[in-house]
Amino acid sequence: MLLDTNVLSEVLHRQPSLAVMKALHALRPEQRYVSEVTRYELRVGAALRDDAGQLWQRTQQQVLSLVQRLPFDARAAMAAADIGAALRRRGEPVEETDLFIAATAVVHGFSVSTRNVRHFERVPRLMVENWPENAERMGQHLVLRVIDIFGNDTMTIVSVNVR
Repeated sequence: MLLDTNVLSEVLHRQPSLAVMKALHALRPEQRYVSEVTRYELRVGAALRDDAGQLWQRTQQQVLSLVQRLPFDARAAMAAADIGAALRRRGEPVEETDLFIAATAVVHGFSVSTRNVRHFERVPRLMVENWPENAERMGQHLVLRVIDIFGNDTMTIVSVNVR
């Protein structure tokens, strides 16, 4: 599972969402992945703050140490270019960093867990998990939206038990 930046940044909040924290901790370490683009976004967020050095250190220790990172490599770059062009032709552009994260997930065969489905739901061949909703319904079913390359929307139901 590829975790979006807005899921991981929840760890750093003063009052993080309990549901998201439980869902994160329920994942085994070998199930937690991020794109290198997420490290970039977290770094930018930290660099903009007055306490940049301290926040970046916390980010590395409390967030990045808990996940495995996937590179934004040539395959991901080509996938992002093709997906981005297709979406722009349809008049549905996606912010570039989200497009890069989505393409990383697509080329590695991962779903994306996010707190903002709207940023990812138009990306073909990408399974998207809405963590605020799905994490709140622990022990029930997750509904993963899958949009194929032609823009057809399908749903996959996955049973989960998060404690």
